[in-house]
Amino acid sequence: MLTTTFNLTLRRAVLAAVLAASSSLALADPLGYHVEIDTSTFSGAGFLDFAFIAGNSPAPGASATLSNFSGAFGALESLEGNVSGSLPGTLTFGNSGAYNDWFHNVTLGGKFAFNIVFGGDFLTTAGNAGTTFGVGLLDASGMSYLGNVNGNLLQFELTPVYGGAPASIAGSTYASIASISAVPEASEWMMLTGGLALIGLALRRRQPVMPV
Repeated sequence: MLTTTFNLTLRRAVLAAVLAASSSLALADPLGYHVEIDTSTFSGAGFLDFAFIAGNSPAPGASATLSNFSGAFGALESLEGNVSGSLPGTLTFGNSGAYNDWFHNVTLGGKFAFNIVFGGDFLTTAGNAGTTFGVGLLDASGMSYLGNVNGNLLQFELTPVYGGAPASIAGSTYASIASISAVPEASEWMMLTGGLALIGLALRRRQPVMPV
């Protein structure tokens, strides 16, 4: 009886530890996100503007890598600053330039989506200036914003380590046509899967054995 009670207590402790670790990972700022922009209320030609801009003071290094693009992207594009790559492949932004921008024409009326992963020195290096990644939607003239007349549809604020506070990433949307969702990293999926597996094993062992 003592052995059975001990084993049950041990299993519960392991489950609690795994679930606690999973919760802490889930609550931490993820580095990867999925972005969707629904332009179904518009028609004709337009432009998506991707900009990665550091603060006024020297900001710790940061990068933004965009991939898995979907939507009706056209052939016209222009870039400025520390940006490399091409669509529909991968775009990589750095924050070493004063203005780092990718401007691409699109056909409005459908959904656009991409994944974005942030990285760089800001995660471990102290600083008092962050970096902003923003996406705006403009009309065919490239002069008027759509979805949000004041500017970007969405933004990510990358804040470096400062004092005793860790680095952080905060995503915000400024229009109903834009959405941001976190993309769990592989380590988070493994931890969550392991926790669920242990729960399933514990529940199976607790099921009473039916007499034959």
